[in-house]
Amino acid sequence: MNKPTNNIVRFKYSYILCLSLFFTHLSYVVAQDDLNRQLILVRPYEPSVTDAQKISTLPNLRDSFNIKPAFEYSIQSKRIDTRFDVTPIAPARMQPLPQTKLYHAYIKLGAGTLPNTLAELALNTVRNKDYAAGALFKYDAARGKVKLDNDERVFAGYSDVSGKIFGQKFFHGATLYGELGASGQTAYNYGYDTNTLDDAGERLDTVFNKGDIRKNYFFADANIGIRSSHFKTEQLNYDVKLGYKYAHNHLDDIYLPHYKSPDFTNNPNGYAKFNENAINLKAQLDNNMFGGNFNFDLYTRSAAFDSLRNNFAVELNPWFMLDNDSIRLQVGMRVAAYREGDGNMQYGIFPKMEFQFTLLKDIFIPFVGIDGYLRPNTYRDIVRENPFITPGLSVPISKTKLQIYAGLKGTITNKLSYYFRADFSTSEKEHFFVNDTSYSRMQNYFTVVTDEMNTFSIKGELYFNPIESLDFGVKANWYKYQPSNERFAWHKPEHTVEFLAKYNLRNKIIVSIDVMSIGKRYARAFYYPNPALDPQPEPEEPDVEPEQFNNFYTLKSVVDFRLGLEYRYTKSLSFFVKLNNLSGAKYARWNFYPSQRFNAMAGFTYSL
Repeated sequence: MNKPTNNIVRFKYSYILCLSLFFTHLSYVVAQDDLNRQLILVRPYEPSVTDAQKISTLPNLRDSFNIKPAFEYSIQSKRIDTRFDVTPIAPARMQPLPQTKLYHAYIKLGAGTLPNTLAELALNTVRNKDYAAGALFKYDAARGKVKLDNDERVFAGYSDVSGKIFGQKFFHGATLYGELGASGQTAYNYGYDTNTLDDAGERLDTVFNKGDIRKNYFFADANIGIRSSHFKTEQLNYDVKLGYKYAHNHLDDIYLPHYKSPDFTNNPNGYAKFNENAINLKAQLDNNMFGGNFNFDLYTRSAAFDSLRNNFAVELNPWFMLDNDSIRLQVGMRVAAYREGDGNMQYGIFPKMEFQFTLLKDIFIPFVGIDGYLRPNTYRDIVRENPFITPGLSVPISKTKLQIYAGLKGTITNKLSYYFRADFSTSEKEHFFVNDTSYSRMQNYFTVVTDEMNTFSIKGELYFNPIESLDFGVKANWYKYQPSNERFAWHKPEHTVEFLAKYNLRNKIIVSIDVMSIGKRYARAFYYPNPALDPQPEPEEPDVEPEQFNNFYTLKSVVDFRLGLEYRYTKSLSFFVKLNNLSGAKYARWNFYPSQRFNAMAGFTYSL
């Protein structure tokens, strides 16, 4: 039964398959015939839709009936309580700035090639809100020799010993301070004219003993004062200081004939004493708008040495100041009265004004000013300037009648700052050092001559700190002197230039370079001619050769190089080396006085 049925089904499927193949072949043939047809166009295509016309009028809706809704509402506020717990916050604590450790003592010891020695001792209290006190002692001496123009090597040593104690007591709004000190200085007048002739016209062959040319000075001083310590500038600030200075010098009996006098003080030891007592009172008051300065000087000297025994000078300087962010104006005057020896009282009024304004904040600050002042010349001041002076030398009070200056200063960045200034001044009794022929024929002592003088000077300073560990500094001064009677401003340099550089390598190794240049100077010339050959006391023509027959010597300019090295082994211990006059330049600071050439010193410092 199943077999016939299967055959019928198989036949149906075969019939349907054959029929499908037939129709597929027939459609392919028809499609081939359609692809071979050719279409021929007899005219261009014309669209059946014509151009549309746009309506340019926009629709507009005008409603003649407006309905404005009205709302009426109210808000009923109701507080919603929130609950939270407050947790206290600990206050912020300001950390104090780190303070550098202070040591109670500082010691410095060094030895040099001259040979020379150096010793310093400093003692002080550490930080204290009630007081500060300390002491300082210093010893500096050398025993070297120098060569003169006749190739003679002479002893050119020196010795300086000093010590002082000081203290401050702090009160509310004021500070009481005081100081007591003493110093001793020994100098040797080793420089002399190697061409000096005797009365017969022969050159003197002289070798000095150290005892013959040694001079011992002793100085003492005491100061006490009180000053305000207000923090507000509008409060009245003050500073009052009373000081006393004592100077002592003695003459060996070899020079006593020059100072024979009924008032002369001799003693069995064979020397004469010279004393000077000086009292100074200074007071300053100001509140940043107005103020004044007061200065009083009184000094007495031994009568046998000085006809100007009792000298005094008093000066009062009231002023008014206007100071704001862009302008600073100070207007005042100096009123002075002074007397020298038994002379008449003299008076002087000097203007004191200064005006500065800021064009660019802290960068470009021009300033101009006018001033005038007195300058008392105590014996200590003169010795510090030139230790080779004639014993008991007195110098009158110098007076700067007028000083006019203008300049420019500023800080371009926190790494670069500058200061330039030009001055013109006219002064009376300006002193110049010249060789003293009346005291010693060898001219190894100095006296002074005074003259009126106009001075024009230009000064400049520049400081540069490119990185934290490197510093540069330059300071230059140029001078033009015009004395009234003297040919030159004796021993005054035409210029001075100083260059400083310092490098700090991680606060461990410090290298410093110092270059100093001193310009050309002139010294007055004295000579002793041979009476048989040249009866004239001095040639009339200043240009006659050789130079010592002129009325001046020329002291050439010099450049001095110095190098310093320091190695800080610890914060307390360090070692140093100093090299002076590296170029070995030969120069004279004073006429006939050559300076030491290359020399070195090494030592250490220790803090505890």
